[in-house]
Amino acid sequence: MGAREGQPLDTRTLNEQLDDTLKRVFGHQTFRPGQRAAITALERGRDVQVLLPTGGGKSLCYQLPAIRHVEATGGVTLVVSPLIALMEDQVGALRARGVPAVALHSGLAHDERAAAMREVQERGGLLYVSPERVRVARFRRWLGALPVGAAAVDEAHCISEWGHDFRKDYLSLGVLKAELGVPLIALTATATARVMDEIRESLGLLSPLVVQGDFRRPNLALSVELLQGDLARADRVATLVRTVVDQKAGRAVVYAATRKRVKSLCAFLRKQGLPAGYYHAGRSDGARSNAQEAYQGGRRPVLVATTAFGMGVDHPDVRLVVHAEAPGTLETYYQQAGRAGRDGLPARCVLLYSTKDAGTHARIRGDSVHPGRVEGWGALQDYVYGTGCRQRALVRHFTGVDGPACGLCDACLDPAAVHASVTASRQALAERGRTREAKRRREEAINLSTAQDDLVVAFVDHLRRPVSKRMVALGLKGSQSRAARRKKLSENPQFGALKDLPERALILAVERLLTEDRLAPRGKKYPTVWIPNKRVRQAAGTSPSRPRGFRPSNPLEASLKRFRRAEARRRRWKAYQVFPNATLVAIANAQPRTLEELGVVRGMGPRRLARFGPRLLELVGAASTT
Repeated sequence: MGAREGQPLDTRTLNEQLDDTLKRVFGHQTFRPGQRAAITALERGRDVQVLLPTGGGKSLCYQLPAIRHVEATGGVTLVVSPLIALMEDQVGALRARGVPAVALHSGLAHDERAAAMREVQERGGLLYVSPERVRVARFRRWLGALPVGAAAVDEAHCISEWGHDFRKDYLSLGVLKAELGVPLIALTATATARVMDEIRESLGLLSPLVVQGDFRRPNLALSVELLQGDLARADRVATLVRTVVDQKAGRAVVYAATRKRVKSLCAFLRKQGLPAGYYHAGRSDGARSNAQEAYQGGRRPVLVATTAFGMGVDHPDVRLVVHAEAPGTLETYYQQAGRAGRDGLPARCVLLYSTKDAGTHARIRGDSVHPGRVEGWGALQDYVYGTGCRQRALVRHFTGVDGPACGLCDACLDPAAVHASVTASRQALAERGRTREAKRRREEAINLSTAQDDLVVAFVDHLRRPVSKRMVALGLKGSQSRAARRKKLSENPQFGALKDLPERALILAVERLLTEDRLAPRGKKYPTVWIPNKRVRQAAGTSPSRPRGFRPSNPLEASLKRFRRAEARRRRWKAYQVFPNATLVAIANAQPRTLEELGVVRGMGPRRLARFGPRLLELVGAASTT
C-alpha cells in the first residue's frame, strides 16, 4: 500500500505498524490468536479465509487493514454483511472511534443513501453492503470507479447450502474477485471443512491463507436437559434465569425457535417477576431498538429472542444462554451459545430439548427437503443425545480433531446421570413410536358404512373449490384449525358430520372413493379432490387469464418474480405459495422500506414476512438504485 502524497514514509516494521494501529484505534495491547496472521496476509495482497470461534475477533481482521488503507491512501474497503442491524452496529462502533465508515442498505431514504455514497467517494473508508446490492450491475460499476483496496465477506458460511444461514445471493459474490481484482477475506465462526471448501470455490479465492482458531471455550459450562412439554421447559427457564437475576451477576439470553414462543416465554417470565424483554425480526424497528436498549442498559437484563438476535451481538457479561427450544442446526447452536462468557469469566449454556422440536423445525423449513439444514439438524441430534464431553463434540464437529475433555459440562461432571437421561429419553421415544403405530393400525382398520361414504361425497360436492384429502377429513371432523377456517369449511352443510371418526380413517376413505371414481383427483404436484365431471367455478373477482398471463411491467416486478421462482424451486413449492401475483404487484407498487410497511401489503401475512421479508426489502432497495 502506498502513502498519500506528502506523507512521510513509515520506516517501522509491519508488525510495529500493526501494533501501533491496534493500540491507537482499538485500545488493545495484543492481538488475539490468528488475527495478526490474517491481517498481515491481507496487507500483502493475499486472499484469506478466517474461521474463528464466536468472540474470536473476526471483524478486526479486515477492519484494521481497512483503517490503515484509508489513512495511507484514502481508499475503500468493501464489506459484505448479511444483516442491516449488524452493519449499523459495526458502522456505529467504527465512527465512534473516528474511522470513516458507511452502510448502504434498504433502510435508508434516497437522500441518506446519496449522502453515504458521496461520503465514500470523498473520504474512503469501510463500505458495508448486503450481498443483494452486489448483484446490481449499476452498483458494481459505481464501485469499480472507487479506489477499492480489499473486500471482506462476513458470515461467509451463508454461501453454502450446507451451512445454517444459506443466502442465495451470497453465491454471486465471486464477481468481486473477477471485477475488482483485489484480495478477498472471507470470515465465519461456524463452518465445517465441507463448508470451508465451498466458500473457497464460490468466491474464487486464490491459494488463500487459512486461519483457524481454537474452538474450545474453556469458561463455558455446557449442558443438555431432555424435557417434554412447553410448561416444563418454561418453568426450567425461569429457574435458570432467576439464578442470574438474583445474584445480579450479569445478563441472560433465552433463545426460542418461533416468534410466538418468544413472546409467550417473555410473558411467562414477567409473571414470575423476572425483568425480561423480547426481540424478533417481526417487531418494528423502534420496538426492537427499545428492547435492545433496555437489555444493554440493564433495565431488563433478560432477553428472550429468536435467531434474529445473534450475528454480531457482543455483550461481555452474558452469564447464561438458555435455549428453551433447540435451534435448527448445531452451527446455529454454537453461534448462539457463544454469546455467553465473552469476558472470559465462567458462564452457563443450557439446551432444553424436546422431541417436538423436530416438528417445529420441519415446519420452519416448510416441510421441504433441504440437505444442508437436514444434515445440520442431524448433527444437533447427535449433540443432544451424546454422552461424551459437550465441548469436545463441538470442537470435533468444526475441526475434525478431538480435543481434551472440558471438565465443566454435564457429561464430564456426572456422566452416569447423562447416560441415564439419554437412555430413558430414547426408551420413551421408542414407546411413543409403538403407541402411535398401534393407533395408526387401529384407525386404518376402520371401514366406513355406505351412509358415511355418502356424507364424504356430499361434503366434497358442497365445496366451492377442490381441496386436499386432509382438508376433506378436517371438514368432516369439524376442525376449527387455522387451515380449516381459512378454507371456510364450516360453511359446508356436512361440516362435522363425521366428527367421531379419526382423521386417518377419513383420508383412507377419500382415497378409496377416488379409486371407485365417486371422487376425482385434481392437480398433479399438489393433488386435490373434486366431483367427477363437475366444473370448478371461477372465484369471484378474479380474472382467469391474469394468473397465467402475468408479465412484469417494470424491473422491480421482474426482480420479484425471479426471486419467487427461485424460492419455489428451492422449497419445491408452487410459485403462488411463495406469494401470488397480486402480492408481487402490490409490493412493487408500495416499495416498502421496513418490515412494518411490508407487513401491511395485502397477501404477506406473518409467515411470509418471516420467511421472505428481509430478502424482499433488499430487492426493493436494490431496484431503487438502478
